[in-house]
Amino acid sequence: MSSDRIRAVIFDLDGTLINSTIDFRLMRERVVSYLLANGIPSEIVNSNDTVTSNLTRFRSFMREKGSEITLEKMELELNSLLIEVELKGVEKTTQIGGAREILRTLRGSNYRTGLLTRGSRTYAMIALAAAGLQNRCFDIVICRDDFPASEAKPDGRAMKRVAESLGLSTGECLMVGDHPIDMHCAVAAGSTFIGVLSGWSDAEKWKASDCRNIVQSIANLPDWLRNNS
Repeated sequence: MSSDRIRAVIFDLDGTLINSTIDFRLMRERVVSYLLANGIPSEIVNSNDTVTSNLTRFRSFMREKGSEITLEKMELELNSLLIEVELKGVEKTTQIGGAREILRTLRGSNYRTGLLTRGSRTYAMIALAAAGLQNRCFDIVICRDDFPASEAKPDGRAMKRVAESLGLSTGECLMVGDHPIDMHCAVAAGSTFIGVLSGWSDAEKWKASDCRNIVQSIANLPDWLRNNS
């Protein structure tokens, strides 16, 4: 844990603040099909791997080939594909266990709040509204397509941007998420991380990822902060 005093709590979106409606299996299938159809070798594409891992290998392959212009075009097409999947059923999004009240409690206790998501801005804004978590709940919102896709979580630059926007050091920021991608982003930036059990990762997955701080859900955050700040 960082020795800095925590002044901001930065949240992941899907599985952390909201019950996601995204069909991640469909998203993976669509990405894999797109990459293979556009000439990316089968040894680069793994249908059993995550979207993030497949896209990371794809970007490395394209850069090694020196195909930056083609990469930029494909990134735009992939983002459109991802948004199409994200928006299927997004109007049914619900918040996790009193998320709005937790955000109010944190802000009332003088913590800054932020949202850092690999979701697109289009998706994030619609999902937040559907769940009753308006944009004004946060001091800063950073989405996948606000910056180059290669700099999104788990890249530590994403968390560093959040801290910089808030005028804080990364050590003053606590990140909360449901997936090891969130943890890797926080650790890379030098921020404290808390894993929740409300989304993708259960206790065993967090244990396998060497996550030190685990809570049932964001409802436990105020108690955790009182005991650890």
